[in-house]
Amino acid sequence: MRLVAAGALACIVVVAACGSSAPPAPPVVACDSTATTEATDTFALSDVGVYMDASDPLLVPVRADLASYLGTMWGGPVSVAPTPPDGSKRVSVWLSTSDAAAAAIAAPIDDGYAIRRVDANGATKLVVYAKDAADLAWGAYAMLEELGARFFHPMQELVPRLGAPRLPHVQSVARKPWVKQRGLQPHVLHPIEYFDTFMTPGAQNLADAKRFVDWLVKTGQNYFQLPLLSTVPWDAWKPQMQAVIDYAHARGVRVGAVPEVWGGASLQNNFVLVTDASRWQAQMDAGIARLLELPWDVVELTLGEFVATAPQQVIDWLNYATQSLLAARPDLEVNVENHVGNYPQLWVKYQGQTVFYYQLPQYCDPRLGQSVHTLFFFDLYRDWATYGHPNFHLQHDYLMKELKTRTVNYFPESAYWISADIDVPLFLPEYWYARWLDIHGLAQEISSAGLPPLHGHTEFMSGHEWGYWITDYLVAKMLWRPDGQLDDFLADYAAAYGSCADDVASLLSAYVNLQTTYLFDERLVAYVQGENTTVDLGYLAGLETHPRRVEFEQLLSMSAGDLREFELNVVGELEQFAARSQPIENAVAARCRGSDAALAPWCDELWDGIAVVGLRARHAALLYRAILAYVRGDRGAAASLLDQATQVTGQAAQVIARRESQYRFDVDRLTGAYPNPTVYGFGYLRPAHTHCYFTRREEQVRYILENGAPESLLGLPSCQN
Repeated sequence: MRLVAAGALACIVVVAACGSSAPPAPPVVACDSTATTEATDTFALSDVGVYMDASDPLLVPVRADLASYLGTMWGGPVSVAPTPPDGSKRVSVWLSTSDAAAAAIAAPIDDGYAIRRVDANGATKLVVYAKDAADLAWGAYAMLEELGARFFHPMQELVPRLGAPRLPHVQSVARKPWVKQRGLQPHVLHPIEYFDTFMTPGAQNLADAKRFVDWLVKTGQNYFQLPLLSTVPWDAWKPQMQAVIDYAHARGVRVGAVPEVWGGASLQNNFVLVTDASRWQAQMDAGIARLLELPWDVVELTLGEFVATAPQQVIDWLNYATQSLLAARPDLEVNVENHVGNYPQLWVKYQGQTVFYYQLPQYCDPRLGQSVHTLFFFDLYRDWATYGHPNFHLQHDYLMKELKTRTVNYFPESAYWISADIDVPLFLPEYWYARWLDIHGLAQEISSAGLPPLHGHTEFMSGHEWGYWITDYLVAKMLWRPDGQLDDFLADYAAAYGSCADDVASLLSAYVNLQTTYLFDERLVAYVQGENTTVDLGYLAGLETHPRRVEFEQLLSMSAGDLREFELNVVGELEQFAARSQPIENAVAARCRGSDAALAPWCDELWDGIAVVGLRARHAALLYRAILAYVRGDRGAAASLLDQATQVTGQAAQVIARRESQYRFDVDRLTGAYPNPTVYGFGYLRPAHTHCYFTRREEQVRYILENGAPESLLGLPSCQN
């Protein structure tokens, strides 16, 4: 009987398992990276010759890259002849600065490059023409991308193995850069992945710095600048930086140094020119002398944040620095960063009027250029901003005004860090839209007004993981095509997905629109970002660095009507955002499951980014629903909702762990706690690793549910250790 009973029980278990339908297998959509979105002709490798008859030293590495990338894509060795085509091949890929190449493309090009396919007399030429070597280099890499390569990330590229030469049926582009200087500021005052690359001597770091420079050239950029730190030993670091600058110059890339003028406004470990106002001239002379031990192309002065000094004093310091730098190096470009911050101490009296402190440089030496700054995913045009500003229209107006009299650069951000985006973690393609709005809008507006052109566009970048490299990659393209539509650039990126290109482009467009609607227009980014102790202390001091959410404890004193309104307009909207994100995530996930080996890491990064933002929105909504239940007297529901939020954190932890396995630098350096020359004793992705921005809010809610009042700020995790 026991055997029969045991068998019967086993049968019941099996029947129950079999009788309940197994969950369906997740959908899979095959994505072939070797497929093309355009009609192409395929040729035998032996029928194709590659020629570059320009001999400038700038083109030596370009020639090697052409042979390498084309060989990988086409499935065999490729040589690049140093002559024009000789007619011996059916297909000629010809890169040249010659008059003959200009005649072949039959289009006047005075700046930038042209790429054109020409078919005549049974032969095909793919011609890349530019008037000089630098433009030809950018044109060469643009051609490689047109043929299938993708220079997405400084440390990782996508080069499909096509097996044979393929040329699009139609190829005709002509591009010129919108601004003369195009590049990035790896913000090494933060412990980002590029800190060691540029600030720690060593062979591997030098090699990574060279790869970064190479990537700038491959993406059509020509500049980068570095904030300098007082905590990096100068004499040990200087030879390494000299080697980086030498390599950059050999590739046609300019390099800038970013020191801070006044130590009283230095909140991080900046290299500071003046620490004692009574000895400012001697200190500035010494600081400038040290700076000029390296052959910088640009010195960009900064004025710090939150703290002002006497207007005439800062003007005198800026004028003296400008004059001293240019006297020593007349070829140097000298700029000042125009920061932001809408706080009383930053509105100062000068010459009988109230002036925004960071716009005092308008009264300085006209040789001092301006670098107009904006923060986070805010732009110059829409009605929202941070650092206490309702919008950044004052920066827009200042930029437009200063264009009439001096060199002006635009200095927006592609990642903000410090609990706002990448370290939460969040994936925010809203940055793509903001940067497109700026570039597209400024290009049209400056041209229509007949103003002198903007000189430069430099992005403040604070990390490249979690898809933030995409912003820098797309902006580099926008700077060559400012009249393009955002969907054009999304299609450029999505073309790498081969047979899934159109699908991915549509999904990305839908996701950007979704983030714009909910995170920007509905102001919900405040609820999915994070807060740490510094951010919260800033709020208490009246120094807003992030858009501020309604705090959990504020719900305790809301009227019933206000609670209903908050539930509808915040909690309900967070839930709608998460729900509407899910089909996009599912569609991306299906394509990632079906991606080939070349595509898989790129698709997985996209999938993880969309997934973690949806989880973050759900997490926030559940925590607020827990407080709503508590206020309405349902303690059981409140506890259950908090428990559900912790389960969401567990799901997010799985996504984060999956992403960490594909980080492009040492994961311990990115996520560990350790002393380093920045003011942050940890890698920039540590808060993402510890899930601190999730658990910190859970602790806030748990304390309220247990005590009926908020926990003290100092009792909460800092998320800064």
